[in-house]
Amino acid sequence: MLQAGGTEAVTETAASVTDAQTAFTFTDSGITVEGSSDGYECNGTVLTIDAAGTYLLSGSCTDGSVKIKKGTTCVRLILSGLGLTSADTAPITCNKSSEVVIVAADGTENVLTDAAANNDESNSGNENAENAVIKCKDGSAVTLCGAGTLTLNAYGKNGIKSGATTAEEGEASLAIRKLTLSINASVNDAINAEQYLAVESGTLNLATADVALHCDLIMDIGAEGTDGPTIAIAEACEGIEAAALSIRSGDISIVCTDDCLNAANSDLANYDFAINISGGTIVAYTTAGDGFDSNGSLTISGGNVTVWSGGNADNQPLDADGTIAITGGTVLAAGSSAGMGMNLSTTQAYVIFGSAGISGMGNMGGQPGSFGGMQPPQNGGQPGSFGGMQPPQNGGQPKSDS
Repeated sequence: MLQAGGTEAVTETAASVTDAQTAFTFTDSGITVEGSSDGYECNGTVLTIDAAGTYLLSGSCTDGSVKIKKGTTCVRLILSGLGLTSADTAPITCNKSSEVVIVAADGTENVLTDAAANNDESNSGNENAENAVIKCKDGSAVTLCGAGTLTLNAYGKNGIKSGATTAEEGEASLAIRKLTLSINASVNDAINAEQYLAVESGTLNLATADVALHCDLIMDIGAEGTDGPTIAIAEACEGIEAAALSIRSGDISIVCTDDCLNAANSDLANYDFAINISGGTIVAYTTAGDGFDSNGSLTISGGNVTVWSGGNADNQPLDADGTIAITGGTVLAAGSSAGMGMNLSTTQAYVIFGSAGISGMGNMGGQPGSFGGMQPPQNGGQPGSFGGMQPPQNGGQPKSDS
């Protein structure tokens, strides 16, 4: 039986189907409802929620959607075996100034999918387009979590889009914690946030046509004293991008064609762009861009960093308009022009490989050979694989052992 009442029984990271006050089962012919009759409206296969509460979503529908009405707070959506596709809009929309927690219920698999029509740039006549599978509008505070899995298939534009902070709508944020989240975005970004993006924990598997994790302003990954998230970016133009990017913990692997990490925003003037790495393990490879590229400062004060940059001589494994400071952790960087023109300040051992050989200070697990045949340190040294990937051999692409 469903429990009546509010959301007190539900935590942000775990939820049972019995915590819901209302249960919705989606089918192609409509939505069946069990429980409370308040706080929502069903119109065919479109569910609109306009009151605080805990709502269970399940079933399968080839053209349906869920909308949280503007200004609605204290909403919990428990996804329990939900397969929801939308033909011309976002499967889930969190409207302006809403507060929503989306929970993948323990042991369940949930899939949200949009269509090419969910893009108002390529489909200007579609007034329903939201440009994301999960759309979080200006002033919305949204958390994704849970012990289940959530897969997003984005054929319109973005996997997840989070809005801006405004004086009228309030503060916007997007947080991800303790969730297994997979996003396939064939058009634009896997996750695109305008104000603040926090990836605290969980497992993210991302493949995208543009940027895997993007935020116009501030992005935080992990937290000091925690294991942080596991992030695997298998395919992207750029890996992780924000104006101010902080990585404090986690296990991050990136394969992309442009910058792996980037601190930039062409719309911001006189901003203190920064990449700050204080913990975690990062293994990153780009075929043609910079490994880590900051339009301001780049500071590595902890963690284990291995980065390869390929392509032409304009690309560096570590690149910054300001100072590159290595004050802690371990750093192994390699590229055809590694070390050339770098404004480097360091008090910590590092190794940089370039076509001219090795530069740096200290010994990090043995002296590898030239860049073309480089092998990472073994037996407790730097991380050696991205899903079994070995660093480039003879200037080629990464080799997979899987």
